[in-house]
Amino acid sequence: MSGFWLRIHPSGCVVGSVREDYVGRLAEDAHKEFTPRVKDRRRETAEGWRHELVDMAGFDAIKPCLHGTCQHGKQAAS
Repeated sequence: MSGFWLRIHPSGCVVGSVREDYVGRLAEDAHKEFTPRVKDRRRETAEGWRHELVDMAGFDAIKPCLHGTCQHGKQAAS
């Protein structure tokens, strides 16, 4: 079974996800899926954006972020 790549805002809020089998095994592959332009990926990396691979249990744990009910969601919106 494949995992899920999470797109994580510098605040710690997960703002997106994509299946590993769709984009690939490398964090760079996931970052390219969310942010196609190299210049923008470099800026995001410098700002603290991350991409983390998780299993189904890890995906279940971040659902409050995806539903907008987490504690750090307001920071990610800004």
